[in-house]
Amino acid sequence: MSNIKIFICAHKEVLLPQHPYFLPIQAGAAIHNPIKDYQPDNEGENISIKNPHFCELTCHYWAWKNLKNVDIVGLNHYRRYFDFTKKWPQFSADKHFISTESFLNQKYQFPDLEKRLSKYDIILPIARHWRVSNTKQYGDYHIAKDWEMLRQIIKERSPQYIPAFEKTMDHCNKAVGYNMFITHWKHFDAYSEWLFDILFEVERRVPPTDDPIQSRIYGYMSERLINVFCEHHHLHINHIPLMMPLDDINDGLNISNLHWCWRCLSNDFYYHFK
Repeated sequence: MSNIKIFICAHKEVLLPQHPYFLPIQAGAAIHNPIKDYQPDNEGENISIKNPHFCELTCHYWAWKNLKNVDIVGLNHYRRYFDFTKKWPQFSADKHFISTESFLNQKYQFPDLEKRLSKYDIILPIARHWRVSNTKQYGDYHIAKDWEMLRQIIKERSPQYIPAFEKTMDHCNKAVGYNMFITHWKHFDAYSEWLFDILFEVERRVPPTDDPIQSRIYGYMSERLINVFCEHHHLHINHIPLMMPLDDINDGLNISNLHWCWRCLSNDFYYHFK
């Protein structure tokens, strides 16, 4: 039987679902008070101090450097979980919100991950469809010159990834986000090696700003880069919608599956023909 660890990244103490696979990790433990029963991300080899700018990647890095003898590894957020209950995930909305109480009152379900990952290489969220390319979308919401520095660094440090970067970012309007995944350790190890080599060089050349949103630059970039990695390595992806528990929820937050599919088709049409 495989050793499976799905770590839940959290920067504060919250009630979490219980499952033998789950490992709660405190993000940014080096700069916050410790949380009881959470694995701090500042033990062993770590980048916990970088949490304000690397976000959940400090947990990712801790797991990569410190977990041993793990076969299948995954990352969840304390407010974002894969929803494996959907019968037709390919036709489901990318996410739906649920009250925290309802979420915690139901038993969290995983499929047979060993069997699932014998058919697929990686489990990722459902891709979002934009009306513009992913490169343009990054520039619209973040700082475009930072993105071009990222491109330059990839050209210098791993030029073999540039065709995948151009295909998935410059010439595509669909991308997975959230920095969430479940995969074999070998893919996690290879992705982590490539990702942090790139991001640490970006950090050296592009220091974070004082803006509380744009300062999370390296986390935003990594959300896009997992798409590049999967394309370059031709990984077979199983896209699964997300379930997001909220303390306060109203019916207007969730859209129907039909509405979601129509919006994707509409955005695709706009992107290709406008």
